[in-house]
Amino acid sequence: MPAAHVRRAVTAAALTAVFTLPSVSAQASADVGDKDIVRVRLTGIASGGTDPWVVETGNSWVTYLKLYDTKKRFAGDASARCSAVEATHQRLTTQCTRVLRLKKGEITLHDVITRVDHSPITAKTAIAGGTGIYNDAEGEGYITLERDRVHFDLHVDD
Repeated sequence: MPAAHVRRAVTAAALTAVFTLPSVSAQASADVGDKDIVRVRLTGIASGGTDPWVVETGNSWVTYLKLYDTKKRFAGDASARCSAVEATHQRLTTQCTRVLRLKKGEITLHDVITRVDHSPITAKTAIAGGTGIYNDAEGEGYITLERDRVHFDLHVDD
């Protein structure tokens, strides 16, 4: 077993290394001014799907959306595949994968959202990748679920 003074020196060196590394929050704040981040704002209107009448844990369904930009111009379409991971009379938690098909490429999103009633809800979504100009996409954003509409406010980092 190493002597006490050797153990203290190794511990001090390890602590110094930990405290001199850049922090995660510093890295996250560095992305705030990132010029490669593009804001994508769209509204999807459901035009088809297989939503079950009564949702039970384990049910899955798909939804098809037509996408419009902030000026109400057609921007593409989207699909969502969701599964109920928790379904009770009081709340519904779903895990969804969404693919937004735009003129210049696709953006793939993943999220888990819990709803307690049918009022609009806003939640975070993760940008998991994409194709075309979004082929190296990452980041996050917000989606707002409101009856037959889904509002997307994404910060796409390439």
